[in-house]
Amino acid sequence: MATKHPHNTIINSAQRTLTYQSVENSSNHLASALLRHGVQLGDPVLIHCSDHAQALVAQVAVLKLGGVCVPVPHHADTALLGQITELSGAMLVLCSNATREHWSLPAAVLDDERTWAKITPLRTDGSLPRSGAADVAYLLPEFSPDGSVTGHLIDHRAWLLATGARLRRAGRARHGISAGTQVGSARDLVAAWWAIAAGTSLQEPRPTGGTEFAKQLRSSGISSVHGPDEYAALLTDVPPASGTEDRPATVLITGGPLPAGTAERHAELLPYARLLAEFSPRDGAMPWTARDCGADSWNPEPPSLVGTSVPRVRVTIRNPDGEELPAGATGQIWAAGTALPFDRLCDGCHDTPVSHRGSFTHSGYLGRWTDNGSLQVLDRTHRKPADRLDTTTPPRPMQHILSCTSTPNPETTQICGVGR
Repeated sequence: MATKHPHNTIINSAQRTLTYQSVENSSNHLASALLRHGVQLGDPVLIHCSDHAQALVAQVAVLKLGGVCVPVPHHADTALLGQITELSGAMLVLCSNATREHWSLPAAVLDDERTWAKITPLRTDGSLPRSGAADVAYLLPEFSPDGSVTGHLIDHRAWLLATGARLRRAGRARHGISAGTQVGSARDLVAAWWAIAAGTSLQEPRPTGGTEFAKQLRSSGISSVHGPDEYAALLTDVPPASGTEDRPATVLITGGPLPAGTAERHAELLPYARLLAEFSPRDGAMPWTARDCGADSWNPEPPSLVGTSVPRVRVTIRNPDGEELPAGATGQIWAAGTALPFDRLCDGCHDTPVSHRGSFTHSGYLGRWTDNGSLQVLDRTHRKPADRLDTTTPPRPMQHILSCTSTPNPETTQICGVGR
């Protein structure tokens, strides 16, 4: 995109405007600096930034040098930060001034002029990009209600497959895509990479009130990404549509099933906007099924229907022993495919049934396939899902699984002049 549309805006906010070319240049400098200071292929790097511009430059840089992006939600508390660090085994943080105080690890502060004064003069390393299709791109953390953290490992191929399929379903959103305030969350990652794949801009921040959201949608035609419960709550404050709207947009929902009445209320209040729902129950970014329930295609179906499997994903219904059940039978919802995480690091997970080792992922839901080929989600399972695929060894820090690096280079701290 930087080659095709170098001057197109990729980040549009009140604080700054970035073009595709500026992100390309900045990420090249940052990746070269990280490479010179010891970050190797497969090394996990924590990304904890306070705005989307910094987070995007950091992600692209890490992806280029072959590292693993470990996005940390901006709102994460100290306990969660410690869990993510321990789970990933990361030894470096790319952060902002506002988040630097939360870390004792070596860090590069991306909104500090001193950081870029050291990085910008560096020549772009000729080996970039170093990442391959089968290399790990992301470790996405999932936070369970019991306080545990699971890390979903996603390679470049799976990420590109999921992003490309989403672009074909959701369209190019020519007026831009709005981002929320939770920088580093899975849904903001979806919004950012949907925008990049479409060659459009990421608009921030997204209005938090229903009235302001509807006004932005109607006047600007800016698409957006939400969670199911978040969007249901947002619609309670949306005023009825008035007049003819000429700026169609897409509202993309990711996560669990839509709450009852959400599709009906959307069709009533925002009839000009397409509503697309993705069932992405574990990591929040890699969909299992998709359903178009906007104004043009919506019909009064049970809200628990979450659509059909997306490309390169196979969803099955299985009994507790791991045996696949026929259509119409109720059981646990599992999935496998090249457009899903290939493995996960898990703290305290149950053992996985032998028949599931290697590829299958439990959704945490019970469901069934209906006669018309749609997946119906019935309820959450009562036991903690068995997510860890390799049950023969205890969980290990990711740097020991993905990288041959034994000791981080102490010179990494020189990127921003911050000591250990």
